[in-house]
Amino acid sequence: MVHPGWFSTDIRLEETEDDGEETRAVQFAAFAQLMRTAGALDRAATDILAELGVTAGAFFALLELQAVDDEGLAPSELARRLAVARRTATLYVDILLKHGWVSRSAHPDDRRMILARLTDEGRNLLATIGQTYKDQLSRLMESLSLGQALKLHELLNIVPLESDTLRCGFLQLDGYEAD
Repeated sequence: MVHPGWFSTDIRLEETEDDGEETRAVQFAAFAQLMRTAGALDRAATDILAELGVTAGAFFALLELQAVDDEGLAPSELARRLAVARRTATLYVDILLKHGWVSRSAHPDDRRMILARLTDEGRNLLATIGQTYKDQLSRLMESLSLGQALKLHELLNIVPLESDTLRCGFLQLDGYEAD
């Protein structure tokens, strides 16, 4: 568990008068808390995924490749979907390739472009133990109720990412609404 009080239930989310300076101070505090929480979550996820031999980023790349199925993704598109640098997405693909969970092939329309796709071994991994790892990672957020988790997901979707960032397929919560 990260910290039981990091997302307190007594926070009011109503709009208040904006005086500029106070808003910036609170926005900075929220940013700093988010970065602190992200670091703690990343370290905890690293521990959970250690026996699998991948980082959280590589695991998320695996999930995103599962979400697009046989279509595959170019490393540049994978980078935009995961909001990471292209070289980082390429590193994720290299790690997954080494494990045999991903293959690389030329794009059918543009042979200069490479597509990463799940292999049968990668699909089998996700079908057998993938959910176990997702369950272990979700326990890092167990201090949140369903409503709080939905609200957090909604709030984080408001934070702007780089302009060329794409929606991440495995992060969609169809059929859920925050309170």
